[in-house]
Amino acid sequence: MKPIYKINELSFSYSSNKEIFRNINFELAFEKITLLSGKNGSGKTTLCRLLSGLEKRFQGYILLENKNLSKIPVNIIVNKVVYLKQESLANVVAANPDEDLAIWQHKFRLNNNTFEKKRSNALKYFDIYNFKDKPIWELSSGQIKRIGLSALLLNDEKYWILDEPFGGLDDKSVELLLHILDTRKKRMKGCLLITHQFQECKSITDRWLQIENKNIIEKDKFYK
Repeated sequence: MKPIYKINELSFSYSSNKEIFRNINFELAFEKITLLSGKNGSGKTTLCRLLSGLEKRFQGYILLENKNLSKIPVNIIVNKVVYLKQESLANVVAANPDEDLAIWQHKFRLNNNTFEKKRSNALKYFDIYNFKDKPIWELSSGQIKRIGLSALLLNDEKYWILDEPFGGLDDKSVELLLHILDTRKKRMKGCLLITHQFQECKSITDRWLQIENKNIIEKDKFYK
């Protein structure tokens, strides 16, 4: 089983007095669902940004498919990894849900029937199809969150980095997302999952990592 990410001696600081990571080493397998936990401010979101290529000021190495992430063009990274941010609006760049998913598809020909069908199915899955042409600013925070989740269905072949994807979701949407992750797990497709909802994710999680004291340690069981 080849890792999609290898992290070697990685250190990162926002300033001289705010060190987040110090010489951390770990790997992430494409086929496994890895849960990442840690206290607020410990660096969970920072790690997501590092792995997705959004943070450049680090020491050490981040290898994506055994290539130096710092030297991989952004258009290549986004073809291999999808990063769903914690803040719902940060995942939205278009005026309405349908246009936003078209951008997630990296296609701008909105009249293409195949693309439209895939978008429609994704929006229907998370029950926002009826709002597909509604302006983003008129949607609730939960609906906006579900736009990003719908986009995941259009990027199934990529590795997912999910920062608190359950936040702000109703019970039905939580169940739908868990079903998606469980289905991926059975098809040997994984993700890096940041969440506080340990109990709900126990059955689908292959591995548990936790940020402690500027390092990343392997955990062998869940807290009760």
